[in-house]
Amino acid sequence: MFNWLKRKSAQKVPLDQLADIAGFVRYGTASGVAVSANTAVQVSAVACAVKVLAEGIAQMPVRVVNEDFNSDKVTRTTARDHWAHRLLAKAPNGWQTSFEFREYAMTAALLDRGFLGIKNTLSNGKVTEILPIPMGTWSLEKPVDGWDHFFRVSYANGTSGDFLPSQCVYLRGPSLDGFKALPALSAAREAIGLSQALEKQQARLAGNGGKPSGVLSFEETLSPERRDKLRELWQERFGPNGEGGVAVLDGSAKFMSMTMTSVDAQTLESRRHQVEEVARAFRVHPIMLMHSNNSTTFASAEQHFRNHVVHTLGPWMRRFEDVMNRDILGNRTDMRVDLDERGLLRGDFADQAEYYTKALGSGGQPGWMTVNEIRAERDMNAVAEPWADTVPQGAMMQDEAASTPGDPAE
Repeated sequence: MFNWLKRKSAQKVPLDQLADIAGFVRYGTASGVAVSANTAVQVSAVACAVKVLAEGIAQMPVRVVNEDFNSDKVTRTTARDHWAHRLLAKAPNGWQTSFEFREYAMTAALLDRGFLGIKNTLSNGKVTEILPIPMGTWSLEKPVDGWDHFFRVSYANGTSGDFLPSQCVYLRGPSLDGFKALPALSAAREAIGLSQALEKQQARLAGNGGKPSGVLSFEETLSPERRDKLRELWQERFGPNGEGGVAVLDGSAKFMSMTMTSVDAQTLESRRHQVEEVARAFRVHPIMLMHSNNSTTFASAEQHFRNHVVHTLGPWMRRFEDVMNRDILGNRTDMRVDLDERGLLRGDFADQAEYYTKALGSGGQPGWMTVNEIRAERDMNAVAEPWADTVPQGAMMQDEAASTPGDPAE
């Protein structure tokens, strides 16, 4: 099937030669600023957007779930002793924790062409570790006239190796061709480039003491010595480290500013708008980038946080789960990888108390949780009593059962 891959054996590439440094792809912009992963994260809005997405996925508990299908009922248990659960929930490799691994995977998926990890797999299909490939050191290759593809990894010694999809873990964002991801840096390069240009402009103005550059002109002709002396005196008094004050010019001297002030350029408004543009590119609400306006209240902020979990983190959760189900578990029908977002959706204590009260069947309605299930969600020890593992039927259901006539034969 992979005849076009014969020139290099994907099975014999040493994993200890993975490149640890590489130049990143740069995207040109109309503002003249080249955008790359290294320069983009120097924009605070981009760094915050990447962090809020990467840390959001990384902080969720991850588990491998056993699903036992019996007729129309499903019993789910956490497979704590399974190798896949230990791999994803504890240590995917020898130097990264589960949090660090997922954080880097998301960072690479957001800033680069996706995340690529090489699996060390035993003959029985057990994955012993996932080795993350540095951003910018790999590419997805495919023939023009086929659907097969492979991953080419560049090593630090100048050589490269090819890996089949079955040897890799590949997490990517949206794609325009179904294979290669569309990096957020490419899609939002103009917004990010303009943000960088505005920051540089402000930095230059601040470096100049907030004082504009300009031209001192005189009607008469100045000798070179006097011209140099006037420039030094002006720089000393009104330059970045000068004491400033009121300039008194004689000899028909005139000063003409060559730089717009912050008010003239409306820099603050422009920078606020660029934060919103960056947030839009990463599909993150501005409030999650520490950016808000007078219309944001505590009540609306809570709904924004829930919206962030559902609509911003939700698609990435599904991507991560599906990729791990495919590349780690092999799309098994009786097991799946699950990210638990319930901790991020909890409201205040009053809301939680009302929810759990209804879950236990308040008002005579049947419940849908047991006491021990609630205690487990709250990280509390289970109660060793039979009633704690029974879902309450509710007073209305009990009255209905008592009023139902029995079998006449009895």
